[in-house]
Amino acid sequence: MDWLNRWREAQNLEAPAVVPRLPPGVRAAFPGALRCLEAWTGEGAGFARYASAHGPLFLKYLPAAAQQPRPYHRLAREIAYLRDLAPLSPVPHAPLLHAAQDSATHRAHLITADLTDSTLGWGAFASDEAREGALLDIVRLLALHHAFWWNRPEVTAPTAQAEWTWNPARAVRQAQEIARFSGAAVQDAARQLPELLAATSGVTLAHGDIHSGQVLWPEGGGPPILIDYGQTQTAPLGVDFAHLLALRLNAAERLRLGPSLRATYLAELARHGLTLSTQQFAHEERAGLALNLLSTARQAVRTTDRESGVGEALERAAAAWQAG
Repeated sequence: MDWLNRWREAQNLEAPAVVPRLPPGVRAAFPGALRCLEAWTGEGAGFARYASAHGPLFLKYLPAAAQQPRPYHRLAREIAYLRDLAPLSPVPHAPLLHAAQDSATHRAHLITADLTDSTLGWGAFASDEAREGALLDIVRLLALHHAFWWNRPEVTAPTAQAEWTWNPARAVRQAQEIARFSGAAVQDAARQLPELLAATSGVTLAHGDIHSGQVLWPEGGGPPILIDYGQTQTAPLGVDFAHLLALRLNAAERLRLGPSLRATYLAELARHGLTLSTQQFAHEERAGLALNLLSTARQAVRTTDRESGVGEALERAAAAWQAG
């Protein structure tokens, strides 16, 4: 269970929580005994694990304090991805078993298979060598995800659902708005964003919040599993990769690990049919870094909790941007 504790820490989770009252419809969907194994709350969501006659279940829901537009839209987006898009993808995920949402009250919940007892997390990698190998697994998983969704009609066609379409004009407009309240690095990124976006070659589905706690490794071997799709969005190719390097690694780690992570990512993209030159990917990554810096600055403006980690993330993104 060490991986679960580390995942909680990465998500700013607090445990334990009072066992949640099951949302309406869950008993009907899963008849028979449901035994809560543990429950906890986090930033914008509550979680619980259950033993049931239908197998182990993982509940994610919005407690009363989180029944607000922003947490609701994140959970609704995760439900939409797991319901409509994840079954199309070769990327392993925890299957969606049940979900419900109410936009009027901002209540929502989802239930997936609980993978806790059959997987390992980041905490299982005890050495630097093992962790570096796991990072390579993560970028390979990202490459598979990105290559599959690259310019697919579900995200590019005129008939695509609005929540999965990319709007570069809106991104530029938001960048200009946030730059008025931000420092030099953010202002520079906003100024360069139109040109950077024009140099990108397409869009894919970005995970939106990739880090070591968003991947599980099956205990018996096999491909890693990508979880937590609440910030999934259509975006240029470099968004997830830039997020992983700039926001999740420090400067020394980026310098040491960056070349091998880039080479592995590009090789895996090519293995799945998407070949980019190193120069083209440099454009994609720079655009992705700009979007990460700008979105983190926007989040920092909204955040009043000094312990949330947003300030540190903004400093890392700004430093990576200025380093070029």
